[in-house]
Amino acid sequence: MKKHLFIGFLSMMSLHAAIQSISPSVTVVTQPNEDKELAWVDEQIRAILPARVGIPEGFINSLHDPMKMKKPTPIVKPGSNLLAPPKLGSSMGILTQPKVIEEPLRLLAIMNKSVLISGKWYKIGESVRNFTLAEIKSNSVLLAGKKDQKLILFLTKQNNNIKIITK
Repeated sequence: MKKHLFIGFLSMMSLHAAIQSISPSVTVVTQPNEDKELAWVDEQIRAILPARVGIPEGFINSLHDPMKMKKPTPIVKPGSNLLAPPKLGSSMGILTQPKVIEEPLRLLAIMNKSVLISGKWYKIGESVRNFTLAEIKSNSVLLAGKKDQKLILFLTKQNNNIKIITK
């Protein structure tokens, strides 16, 4: 960068000298704004000249490669009577899906020919988990499952002050 500035300065001086030799009465006037820009450039160059401090190369070379896998250390020492834990993917250590615990079905409301079970509205014949809504009574519903399984859900009164009258 200094080379370029120096070459530019030399070319400007030679141009100035050439103009002076052609017509001595013409003078080249540099504007103060250009001096400020050049001063700013010089300041920036001085700022980047000092050597930068970074991490020593020896430290970088001592770091372990994160992409290399380490061999697992055996938990069971040789000669002990304990069995080693099964390895993943082996026939003994078959991975099973975690059991999902479902919230129990709760009958929350009955309105006309629809029921609110665990926050979702259903009609007769629709599927509720592994059951089918078979019958709706005044305060209960019958859910029919596979192999003649039957589940009856009852309404529970939570607030005696609210009464819904339908005609």
